[in-house]
Amino acid sequence: ILMMLLLVIVMFTTGCNTTGGQDNTPTFIVGMECGYAPFNWTENEKTDTNYPIYGTNLYAEGYDVQIAKIIAEQLGCKLVIKAIEWGGLISALESNQIDAIIAGMSDTEDRRVNVDFTAPYYRSTHVLVMAKDSKYVNGKTLNDFEGANVVGQTDTLYDSLIDQLTNVNHLTPLEDVPTIITSITSKRADITILEEPVAKGVVETNPLLTYIKLEQGFNVSEEDVCVAIALRKGDTELNEKVSTALSQITEDQRAKLMDEAIERNAE
Repeated sequence: ILMMLLLVIVMFTTGCNTTGGQDNTPTFIVGMECGYAPFNWTENEKTDTNYPIYGTNLYAEGYDVQIAKIIAEQLGCKLVIKAIEWGGLISALESNQIDAIIAGMSDTEDRRVNVDFTAPYYRSTHVLVMAKDSKYVNGKTLNDFEGANVVGQTDTLYDSLIDQLTNVNHLTPLEDVPTIITSITSKRADITILEEPVAKGVVETNPLLTYIKLEQGFNVSEEDVCVAIALRKGDTELNEKVSTALSQITEDQRAKLMDEAIERNAE
């Protein structure tokens, strides 16, 4: 009987990190920027929907946080969220500081060299964010932004897509979205490229900004418009468990979670 009980416990906790939790409580440790609304951002006070950021008195909120909570519950683990700068997320995963990256990350061929990905958990399009009074606000194609100063985020598809715009000035990429938005509001840059839900959140909280969809848009692959959860290379067991948990979240539920995240970010 004892051996059977031990087997049940092992089956229940497989896929969770048994270190780091109080009294050896299984944990699911997730890394995210906590600065990429509406996927994830930081709040100062606890609410019914946000979640504590490990090692701080702050809280993580956003679409990624809600997805992480659902997956941790399905795994039977205690969720731990760590705030990590974008450029350090993959190295944190490789060095076992976290179990997964849930941070609006695209499943790209370059990243697959170092990590594995689940199936997508969100699909979006790419848009251009700029000031409402920008002379480029009526642009409709990739050829309508000649002379614009365009800035992207370091090591992202956003930055590489800039090269598809005709005759623009490709500025040195910046580390995170808040810094990029500051560069636009201060007129150091004219345009940036973001996923539509991120752009919606930016515009909701910055009334002087707007975003436009191109009638003839960027040349992107399916992987470029989908975001997925990154897991350690070769961790097929956890990948299967996380993917199973994701499959329980319907497309309607995902859309609802994103809409609610955008609304909360604008409050």
